[in-house]
Amino acid sequence: MIKKIFVILAVLLIAGFIFAKVKFKKVASSDFDFPTAQTENLASLIKTRPADAPPPNVVILLADDLGWADVGYHGSDIKTPNIDRLAKEGMQLDRFYATPFCTPTRAALMTARDPIKLGAAHAVFMAWDNGGISPTERFMPEDFKDAGYQTAMIGKWHLGHTIEQHTPNARGFDHFYGHFNTDVLYFDHTFAGGHDFQENGKPVDHDGEYATNIHGNEASRYIEQMRDPDKPFFLYVPFLAPHSPMEAKDEDKAKYPARLDTPRHPAKTYAAMVDSMDQAIGSILDSLDSKGVADNTIVLFFSDNGGFYNFGGVNKPLRGGKLEAYEGGVRVTSVIRWPDVLPANTVNENVISVMDVYPTLMKAAGVTPNYKKKIDGIDRWDAVTGTGEKDRGEPLIFTSNVPIYNEFKYGVLDGPWKLVQYVNHERRTTEVKTELFNVWTDPNEAEDISAANPAQVTRLTKILDKRLALHPIGGQYVKIQPHPGWRAPNDYADVVIPADQVLPDMWDGFGPMATGVLQQTHGEKGRIKYD
Repeated sequence: MIKKIFVILAVLLIAGFIFAKVKFKKVASSDFDFPTAQTENLASLIKTRPADAPPPNVVILLADDLGWADVGYHGSDIKTPNIDRLAKEGMQLDRFYATPFCTPTRAALMTARDPIKLGAAHAVFMAWDNGGISPTERFMPEDFKDAGYQTAMIGKWHLGHTIEQHTPNARGFDHFYGHFNTDVLYFDHTFAGGHDFQENGKPVDHDGEYATNIHGNEASRYIEQMRDPDKPFFLYVPFLAPHSPMEAKDEDKAKYPARLDTPRHPAKTYAAMVDSMDQAIGSILDSLDSKGVADNTIVLFFSDNGGFYNFGGVNKPLRGGKLEAYEGGVRVTSVIRWPDVLPANTVNENVISVMDVYPTLMKAAGVTPNYKKKIDGIDRWDAVTGTGEKDRGEPLIFTSNVPIYNEFKYGVLDGPWKLVQYVNHERRTTEVKTELFNVWTDPNEAEDISAANPAQVTRLTKILDKRLALHPIGGQYVKIQPHPGWRAPNDYADVVIPADQVLPDMWDGFGPMATGVLQQTHGEKGRIKYD
């Protein structure tokens, strides 16, 4: 008996010594009750690849409106075994920041540029808008393609759709299977009555098949049948789920008898939609396994923003949600897995922005980028591998003008400091509310410390105002309903204006003198000239 006690004590001492040396907590593999982790010595666990190792494949899985609390490894009752598998076999990026809603996150991901500069930070591109990300911006798949990668996208685009130059096939994707718009009906595949599902510009009809199933099946088909196995591939899968419209398969809803749907919180349907997305992710992971490429494939999973409570999403204990600058709107669930390099079952607390993904993946894959313009993203591969700083070194700006005209929600994150401002321009008055938080010690933003830190409030407000002044005057603002004269096309794929029927350069607008006068007049309200 005494001998057994000594053995147990020895094991505990050795385990304690190992833990003290590593200084970050490994995730319990038996469940998902994860403690907060430290990443100070994470670099010691990174695996070294042989010099002649082939380039890694890259798969980006993007959820739409997934709540922080809506995955199994964050304690949800929603069944997400495949997302949980990524967390168990990979690394949680515990402080990954997106933007408060769809379009700016996608724009930042694809360009590594601040969406405020692209005119895409305040509101989304809707079906009745003819705007999109400027063709002068370079997209991430273009660099992968130039490096010899095959490139494909399956899912929701949301970055412009009326001219050919705005579409996925013109932005570096060899293969596109999906839809231009958000809010596409899951079974009917229409938005505003117009059909919106295509393959490389040609309409496709799935006869009522659930959209999330299509996304997963087409991604698996690409991995298993379509790509050249002798070349690396870059695959981007932006799911529509669990974004509205709130539609789910009956068999998935049946898994959640304890959940109820109410008009303001369709908890059962939402759970079924997340469940369905997880199944699709499982299909993709199985395809990587079946083709023997999983170990040398970087899989990055994250949500484009926090969950929206009225559609079923839950972000607790984080405050707020989608469309807000609080942590629940912008700090999102994220996991990265690369078995050949990254340690399994780990949690990384270094701050990483969606703008950082492009340069970070370039570094990880050994691809030399060819940026056309100065990017705002930062190569954070050292932060992923544990040799970089916790903070990015540059502030992050969050802004939302959705869904109410002339109402704005702003946020500035700089190190531990987080400024949150609400600005509502009424017809003859403006309401302003300002809060300040230390999100490193108060991640749930429970204590407003603005009164005790007026200098920080002033400093961060100046950063915010300087950045907002970079928004193009013609950039996107909320337009939640179309002009009464707008009508949807029968099929969105059929009405894209071909590139040869579109002028190659954007209109410069007024002459230099008039532009100068107008810019002087507008000042901090935004810039007249793009870039």
